[in-house]
Amino acid sequence: GPGCCCGGVRVAASSCAGVKYPPLDAPPQKRSMERFCEGPLFNFLYKGRYALITFWVVVSIAAGTNAGVQLRTATASAPIGRESEDATRGVEVLQQHFTLFGVPTVSVAYGLDPDEPVGEWGETADDNIAQFNAAAAAKITTPTGQMEVLNLCRSADQENMRCESKHCLISGQATSGQCAKHSSTWITSGVYLTNDVLCQTGRYCFMEEFARYWAYYIAGADCLDKTTQATCPSASCNWDSLSETCYSSKTEHDFKGLTSSEFIAHLASEEYTEYLSSRETVRAAANRDFDSYTETTLTGFRLNSAKTALTFAWLSFNATYPRENTAEEANDIYDRWEDHHESYNPTVGGFQTTELYLFMVTQNEMVKAAIMGVALSLVISFFVLILTTLNWWVALLGLTNICGITVVFLGIMPLLGWELGENECIFLIAVVGLSVDYTVHLLHVYKHATAEDRLGRSRQALAEMGISVTNSAITTLLAASILFLCGFYFFFQFGAFIFFVIGFSIIMSIFFLIPITMTIGPQKDQGDIQCVRRLCKRRATSKQ
Repeated sequence: GPGCCCGGVRVAASSCAGVKYPPLDAPPQKRSMERFCEGPLFNFLYKGRYALITFWVVVSIAAGTNAGVQLRTATASAPIGRESEDATRGVEVLQQHFTLFGVPTVSVAYGLDPDEPVGEWGETADDNIAQFNAAAAAKITTPTGQMEVLNLCRSADQENMRCESKHCLISGQATSGQCAKHSSTWITSGVYLTNDVLCQTGRYCFMEEFARYWAYYIAGADCLDKTTQATCPSASCNWDSLSETCYSSKTEHDFKGLTSSEFIAHLASEEYTEYLSSRETVRAAANRDFDSYTETTLTGFRLNSAKTALTFAWLSFNATYPRENTAEEANDIYDRWEDHHESYNPTVGGFQTTELYLFMVTQNEMVKAAIMGVALSLVISFFVLILTTLNWWVALLGLTNICGITVVFLGIMPLLGWELGENECIFLIAVVGLSVDYTVHLLHVYKHATAEDRLGRSRQALAEMGISVTNSAITTLLAASILFLCGFYFFFQFGAFIFFVIGFSIIMSIFFLIPITMTIGPQKDQGDIQCVRRLCKRRATSKQ
């Protein structure tokens, strides 16, 4: 094996150099590293123990302050690879700047079960099975419900509600009010098209479309098929001499809601289906096919199989939030949209959702898990130290060192450009586990040393365990450094995580923990858990 090969090389080199080995019956000699640890290293730590303790306390406070000020939750998912890799950089550019979905949208859904909106989770989002609630859907079929949904859609036309910056909730034209409609198209077909193709209303609302259908075809039923001005009723209709069309004088703003039975009957009618079909034809003729494509997915309704009740409905808004946000920013965006939804839909309920919330919920849970993981790991490490040393004093010193390592690593994260994303939260859960190793080894030897005073115990801990923990750290650091060559960002970041945590762990275990034990470490049986000690003495006495 490698050990035999290395040993053989060492023996051959020693023989060639004329090294003389002691007799076989001679007492074992200490290795040079052991002599260095209990000699020069111990003397250096002893003389500078107060300065070293002060230094690491200051570093820990500075690192904790830096983490509190600069460490933030991630604004986006972790990158696939380093920017120097052309392939991974190309994928990131496509994802960030050439999205298939254009501006982000916020959708409001009605008719889902308020407690469990998803009845059965699938492997993908498309495989999820929704759990509908008839009572929730029925709320928007009442006159009050219809007007609440309609008012929510029209809220985009209010002042300071719609613009191109994130100060507004809805993305679209900055001026308030509805986009002016194309008059001739409305007069001849009852289809609403914006007069300016670039004017963005900022919403996709099935209820608004139904209100337009009501104004032209239901309220204006007497105007249909009137081919002359003489036959066009002046009380409820208008006559357009240019197109020679009799059309309704009502507009969508005159709609005040229908009874539930009337509303459902019109939604299920063939006339309304024909209207929606003719609207597609009009849009295609005006080269507005993109409106139809987006509305297909962003708004609509579903009736039951008998077409006697509404089961589900949804509408959407173009949103202004940026695609990269911290968890705090995402939570603020959620609160703003939730307040907006509740203010316009106080009785019909519904859910407002957007793609950003997937990232927000993930980030919130990951940060909670990281904080809980660090806290639980520290508590568990304290009890592990107590079980290992059977001394609460020693365990507290070890916990102090582990907390210092954790805080210093947290302070380094912002300097590395890291944020609290998925990878970093996983790392934080493991940071205590990597920090405890060298601390436990040194304190175990310190507690069970033959010397009774703190200086003698510290010297023995360095002599017996210093070389072992140092060699262990060196091999781990070398193994972690190999990951720096990886193109995938997770492996590169994981290598950096291990490198820094192990590096700080070995440095602080020797240059912080040992000076602490030299200064305030327990002597003799100080800090021993007496009940365990008495139990051990009783067993020893009974065996004799």
